[in-house]
Order: sequence, then structure tokens, then C-alpha cells
Amino acid sequence: MLNTTEFYRNGPLEVARILATGAAEFPRHTHAEYVISATLSGSEDVWLDGKTFSSPAGTATVYNPFAIQASEFDPSTGDCEFVSLYLEPQRLADIASENGWTSRAFAQEISQGVFADATLHRRIVELYLAARTLNTNPHAKPDTLEYDIALTELAAALLSNGSTRALHADTDRLSAHRLDSVQAFMRERLDAPVKLDELAGIADISKFHLIRAFKGAVGMSPGKYHMQLRLIEARRLLRQGSSIADVAFTLGFYDQSHFINTFRTTLGVSPLRFARA
Repeated sequence: MLNTTEFYRNGPLEVARILATGAAEFPRHTHAEYVISATLSGSEDVWLDGKTFSSPAGTATVYNPFAIQASEFDPSTGDCEFVSLYLEPQRLADIASENGWTSRAFAQEISQGVFADATLHRRIVELYLAARTLNTNPHAKPDTLEYDIALTELAAALLSNGSTRALHADTDRLSAHRLDSVQAFMRERLDAPVKLDELAGIADISKFHLIRAFKGAVGMSPGKYHMQLRLIEARRLLRQGSSIADVAFTLGFYDQSHFINTFRTTLGVSPLRFARA
């Protein structure tokens, strides 16, 4: 049996988490999108271009648009769980163009098959988690920064064919002045999410190189750093006696639950317990 336990759609990307139990299978079929999957547990036997591959936990599978594919799941290896991303070809082409990786305005074929690539596997899972977070409250003003970062980094992993050297340049290093400008903008925008486009514009470099340069200089992604700044301000406000509801509203969280869960997950203590201490 195949059971889709989670499903999200964000414009040109669809994300599914699927559980295969028993002697389940996908018959030969195709998709108009790139299909990129990360096997979380169990094992999947993949048929592609007349060849069969095994995709155990920790590996990733990549299919180009309109590739004919099929899968079988052996119940003797236990239940198989995996995350699948369905990315419209034009979006990958747009990301490549935006970051200066290609001058072509149309989609391209990428290496497909099964890959024992820990980085690619991690990028798929990161984008799945970012999409899940983004869809937690679809009626709220979305904070897309971590989602855009995850999508850009996955695109880089797919287009680099296992080596990101061609995507790197001296712009991986961010001058102190540009880094200060980006961080200053973040400090001024604690009451709302910031956009990757905005940060890249301030730094005057591509989004991918901003992500890499910022991580290299600061030790975390721009999205995680901005959240740290907001939580620092949250602690300051709680110490001053502000209510949890007021802090959540002041710092642009879409509701108290979002603020409480983020605070507890990041700091290991609830905001209520922190305020009482």
C-alpha cells in the first residue's frame, strides 16, 4: 500500500511524504516535472531507462521531466518512507538564470538516477521541512526566507552534478561592509520576515552566493540568523514584562502558537517559563 502522509504545494513545487507498506509498487509512469526524492527508511527498487537500481535509506533519486520510471518495494526490508519533490522545469531554469549559472532561459537535462550523495539527500529533506513550515498556517503572511534558501541550495546541488566548483566564485566571500549592511537591514526588520531577494540586493550579489558567503562568515544561514535576532528581541521584551501575545504580535509571528513553538524549539524553554524566571 502507498500512503501519502503529507502533501504541500508552493507555486511551482509540490512536496509529498509517502509511506510504502507491504508489496507496494509504482507502475511505469512519467511526470512533466523534475522528480527528486530522498529515501528516509527501507529501500526502493527503481526502474529507469531499462536498468534497475536500489535506493536504500540515505540515498536520493532524480528524474528528468518525462523520464519513464517505475518502483517496487520489498516488504522484507521493512516499510519504505521517502520524500518526493516535483519541481516545474521553468523554475529550475529561472533559478539558474537568476544566479548566473546559465544564460539559457529554458530547462535543461540534469544527471538522473540513484545517488549516494549525503549533501543532495540533506538538501531534499531541508526543502521538505521548509515547505512544511511554510504550509503550517497558509492564511498567515508567509516567511519564505528559509524556503527560498533551501530551494536555491537544492537547485545548486542538482545542477552541479556532484561538484559545486563551477558555481563558486570569489563572490563566495562577502566584504565586511556588505555583510554589515545585510545584518543591519535584518536588525531593522525584527517585526516582519525578510526576503532573500532583498538581502541579495543589499549585498549586490546572487542569492546563491549570498547564502554561501553569509554561512561562511556567520556560521548559519541568513534565515536562521534573522530568527536568532528576533528571539533575542523576544527575550528582551519578556524580561521587561511584555505578554507573550504582545511579543508574538510585535515581532511578526503569525500567531502565539508559532512564536511559542519557535521559542521552545530554539531555546529549550517555553516563553512563559522564561518570563517567570
